[in-house]
Amino acid sequence: MNKIERYSQLAKQVEGLMTGENDVVAAMANMAAMIHNEFGFWWTGFYRVVGGELLLGPFQGPVACVHIGYGKGVCGTAWKERRTVVVPDVEEYPGHIACSSESRSEIVVPVIQRDRVVAVLDIDSRELGTFDEVDKEWLEKIVLSLPQFDMAESEIYLAAGCFWGAEKYLKLIEGVTFTEVGFANGNTENPTYKEAYTDQTGYAETVHLRYDPRVVSLRFLLEMYFKAIDPTSLNKQGEDEGTRYRTGIYYKELSDRPIIDEVMAAEAKKYGMPLQVEVEPLRNFYAADEYHQDYLDKNPSGYCHLPVALFDLARKAKDHNKSR
Repeated sequence: MNKIERYSQLAKQVEGLMTGENDVVAAMANMAAMIHNEFGFWWTGFYRVVGGELLLGPFQGPVACVHIGYGKGVCGTAWKERRTVVVPDVEEYPGHIACSSESRSEIVVPVIQRDRVVAVLDIDSRELGTFDEVDKEWLEKIVLSLPQFDMAESEIYLAAGCFWGAEKYLKLIEGVTFTEVGFANGNTENPTYKEAYTDQTGYAETVHLRYDPRVVSLRFLLEMYFKAIDPTSLNKQGEDEGTRYRTGIYYKELSDRPIIDEVMAAEAKKYGMPLQVEVEPLRNFYAADEYHQDYLDKNPSGYCHLPVALFDLARKAKDHNKSR
């Protein structure tokens, strides 16, 4: 059999073995073993995304690196760029992490579920130029057979003008499990509402939200966020004006940045101009006092710059791609 025929047969065998299996570690172990034994690769295994790094998972082959940083080496690059990386000669790859001098060529396939990279499949060969588009195509298909990874709650910080209406809107989206309003990415400690209101502290009124990635993806939340703001307006939303009302997306996980950039790019195309939405790592966040938390729930007739129709939209919105 040629390589395509071998992969085709292997994919069917893997899919059959994975059917009904819910334990991710067991599934990764068997998948790595099946690929390794079929092609006799030198090293075949998985790295799992744990916190801010890749952590060694089930594998076949000699002892390997245990920790790999985001964007580091071939594995970290596949994670950061969310794409399969084929390396004909690892010695010519910038930043290659040499876990062993015997590895000569490599392919790394990201495992993407619910729009997040949850692991990577890493395969090494002792020969140069082992991997090509055939390997890429079939290995990307094979990893789709893995069961869904358990995902802890994720979080993001969104500035959308006055945080009273922004919080009410965002908390209505299915999959959002927690919200609180506060002040993000400023220059002082423990700012009060009155201090932030002066525009002298550098803070933006921001909604901190946690969400269940099994129900809603970051991409979908950001797409909903853009429905509630004018992304071309600088330091002004509705009738509210000032740097505290600027729009912004603040993230804690580096792996969120590529998704944010993709959504930003898609939105920018709609307007044909650069967006005025600040995108930065979260430097700091201070929750506002209780008076401002869930303000519109406690004061239904209170001020809000968002139209009522947006709240109806949020109640009905569903992420139909949540199983990706």
